[in-house]
Amino acid sequence: MRALKRLVPVVAVMAAVCLAGSGTVPMAKAPYGADKAKECQKAAAEFYGVSVEKSVDIAEGVTMDFVLIPPGTFFMGSPTTEGQRDRNEGPAHDITISKPYYLGKFEVTQKQWNGFFAGTVFARKEFKFPGDNMPADSISGFEAEKFLMDLSSRLGMKFRLPTEAEWEHACRAGTQTPFYTGNTISTSQANYDGSKTYGSGAKGLQLKQTVDIGMYPPNPFGLHDMHGNVWEWCMDWFDANYYKESPGTDPTGPPTGGSRVIRGGCWKSHPTKCRSAERDAYNPSKSNDTIGFRVLLEVAPGTPATE
Repeated sequence: MRALKRLVPVVAVMAAVCLAGSGTVPMAKAPYGADKAKECQKAAAEFYGVSVEKSVDIAEGVTMDFVLIPPGTFFMGSPTTEGQRDRNEGPAHDITISKPYYLGKFEVTQKQWNGFFAGTVFARKEFKFPGDNMPADSISGFEAEKFLMDLSSRLGMKFRLPTEAEWEHACRAGTQTPFYTGNTISTSQANYDGSKTYGSGAKGLQLKQTVDIGMYPPNPFGLHDMHGNVWEWCMDWFDANYYKESPGTDPTGPPTGGSRVIRGGCWKSHPTKCRSAERDAYNPSKSNDTIGFRVLLEVAPGTPATE
């Protein structure tokens, strides 16, 4: 009851963008702008008794930063009118994410990977594009899951890959355009193959490699590099027809499959591959210098996180 009383003035300010569903949980209903995205984060943090931003020590001298993603409903996939879309992005459909979660502000870095796995066979002397603040590239899906299982065991928290729906909800951050930057994207906003264009966008830089995390502006939820740099593993098995049968709330993908979903595009992607709705897949037993991952930290509903 105290949480509801604290929430009332916050929800009122949001002009029904973040709604108290059934008088309880504040739910974000897309579309909404950047200011409302931040207000929805604050409302969810207030209700659940957690902070909007959270830093976790994962090894000596190594931290991982997270931002709170509010629960809510968004339009997943792409409409048939979206340029250069893939058929597996449809049918576009409403999806409700019923619980808040923390998502890594950045892709997992080489410093975080090697710091956590120091002294083990999983630590690496070199990545394809070495650098402490560069994303940990060439990570297989199973290696990413190993990192997350060990991290959960060591710290007593639940870390995992995001589901495909959680990833897209976080990436869009209230937007319904092809990118969270709008109807097009530029190389001042993300790291992709700038020799190619999308929509009315202009050509730009073609770096031909990854870059340090956080070099580009964040999306409205405060997440960096959701478009480009490295593809990011998701928890779901890939099925091109899954959207035809997906549940409307908290979908987790097919029960089995041969490839896992990857999202976001990478440093050598055509910008169409970096769109919020773009779906691709890769064998989780294999690695590639275009693939990394981002960490999700679960928040138990109604339970304040340990600060």
